[in-house]
Amino acid sequence: SLHLIMGGAPAGPAGTGKTETTKDLGKALGVMVYVFNCSEQMDYKSCGAIYKGLAQTGAWGCFDEFNRISVEVLSVVAVQVKSVLDAIKARKIKFNFMGQIIALTPSVGMFITMNPGYAGRTELPENLKALFRCLDLPVIGNLVYCESSVLDHAVIEAGDLGTDEMPVGPCAMVVPDFDLISEIMLIAEGFQDARLLARKFITLYTLCRELLSKQDHYDWGLRAIKSVLVVAGALKRADRARPEDQVLMRALRDFNIPKIVTDDVPIFMGLIGDLFPALDVPRKRDYDFEKVVKQSITDLKLQPEDNFVLKVVQLEELLEVRHSVFIVGFSGTGKTMVWRSLFKTYQNQKRKPIYNDLNPKAVTK
Repeated sequence: SLHLIMGGAPAGPAGTGKTETTKDLGKALGVMVYVFNCSEQMDYKSCGAIYKGLAQTGAWGCFDEFNRISVEVLSVVAVQVKSVLDAIKARKIKFNFMGQIIALTPSVGMFITMNPGYAGRTELPENLKALFRCLDLPVIGNLVYCESSVLDHAVIEAGDLGTDEMPVGPCAMVVPDFDLISEIMLIAEGFQDARLLARKFITLYTLCRELLSKQDHYDWGLRAIKSVLVVAGALKRADRARPEDQVLMRALRDFNIPKIVTDDVPIFMGLIGDLFPALDVPRKRDYDFEKVVKQSITDLKLQPEDNFVLKVVQLEELLEVRHSVFIVGFSGTGKTMVWRSLFKTYQNQKRKPIYNDLNPKAVTK
């Protein structure tokens, strides 16, 4: 795509290596690569400032989750990108970028990565699509699958192609081998029987994706897999005498149950029972912490009912492994009181917690 004076646009699900591929290519060529995490808050002015800086320095810019930017902004971004690419094609030393004459370093490159099918993603405008070219050559065995508008669809023996003959076409990254990734991570966390446990882990998540209801907050992808594996490693180190299958089963159960809706719980527990038969591992409980939680709930003039105490404990457990936690539920189900009870618990433990109420409508770009 760089030889064609176009941008690169790898697409694929999370964890397929879109961003890392771009960074490694830049590293191999000795070019600085800046990664920008895109969001709905980005406007055409911020994007324009980034393109202006890249054009003058000759560095590469990788715009992660590019299709999270609103379609109105993307239409203007298309004009900005086109002005840079046109200047490179014309071999200009200086060019007019949005009304300002700036210097041009022709080594500049622009890459965008996209996760198709995720909530909150927009479809790229046609004038923007025309400026980017993807570089997809997923290797299957000794075959290279190439998609190209010129070649139509072709399957070519990898050994039959020299580097100069390799066709370039629209590109999507291959889905990672979750079994292998899980196995390696389990080994890194200290598990001995990693291969069998990894197979059970991925089988559970695959069945959950297929059999459970479709909820916006469900995530059975690589990020969720990684977080649970980290939890499993911590549980194993805390209780070295417990068998490994019990440790993994406890991690899968205790850190997925909080996010599963009531109707899906029997299905999920049935899958756990099928994959880990005859295992009935009790939840890891901190009775001292639960005692403080009950006292904090009472301090707030609420009733320390068991299910409510459990939700407070689950929120605390999730905050240990997640940077951000969403509390989801219908009106009147106690979402606010759950986090306030945990806040009061932290206060009673002299942990000096801080919270701020923010109205999203008051947050500007």
